[in-house]
Amino acid sequence: MIYVLMNKLRKMKYAEVFPEMLRLADGNPGAMVFLMELMADKNLIHAIPIASKITTCPTLKGTNLYVLYSDLGNKDFALICNICLKVPDNVLEDACSRQDYSGIDLIKPYL
Repeated sequence: MIYVLMNKLRKMKYAEVFPEMLRLADGNPGAMVFLMELMADKNLIHAIPIASKITTCPTLKGTNLYVLYSDLGNKDFALICNICLKVPDNVLEDACSRQDYSGIDLIKPYL
């Protein structure tokens, strides 16, 4: 099943997903970079858990999305995927809303 979804993501054109990416980035260029890199072939294995978490956490957009990518995930898609799989939604949303790196301490117990 996961291979079917990955193949579907691989075949999608940026034109099809770009409006949604713009909405999620909410004017934050770092969040847009994260979303664009997520669609790269080398990161597709991690795309499904990350995209799933983004859809279940309504505050994961814009700056909060960039905090997930840069501060919490250190721009490492394997780590971001692990965070998305293991950290509860409410904890992750709280951690991503902190721009002072204190969110790292919130998610550590789950990793």
